[in-house]
Amino acid sequence: MSFPIRLRSSVIRGFGRGSRELGIPTANLSREEIGENVFDSLSPGIYYGLACIEGRTNVFKAAVSIGYNPTYGNDEKTCEPHLISQPDSEYRTSSSCGETQLEDFYGEVLRLSIIGHIRDELPFESVEKLVDAIKNDIKVTETRCDEETPLKAEEEKWCLSTD
Repeated sequence: MSFPIRLRSSVIRGFGRGSRELGIPTANLSREEIGENVFDSLSPGIYYGLACIEGRTNVFKAAVSIGYNPTYGNDEKTCEPHLISQPDSEYRTSSSCGETQLEDFYGEVLRLSIIGHIRDELPFESVEKLVDAIKNDIKVTETRCDEETPLKAEEEKWCLSTD
């Protein structure tokens, strides 16, 4: 898989587990809007990248889960980025597990640029272990997205563009 992978989709309702059970909300993307061929070609795993909501000026770091959520045994493949606010943001620690909690933006268009791979998708024996792994993925995302690279700069521009 080569990077970046650029996706554009309306935010749709998912299973509701990210916010409700895990305390780490995700912006679920539409398989149909991404395109079946592109969606099917995405390898299951945990990725990092950048994202923005079209029409807004904030670019967020994003920890991205692509796959079947094996801890829950899903049959349906999903693409679920967790948008990460800056450390000093009021949204940063407002979720139940101390991660970013933004307002709902269902129906709005998200531009997501996946710029790297963190790990393969894994099943966990408990929700607590899954939350610990996701928190670590968020830390890895922050560290890797803090690195100034030409790719990062280019993808920040793409996220904010209207093309």
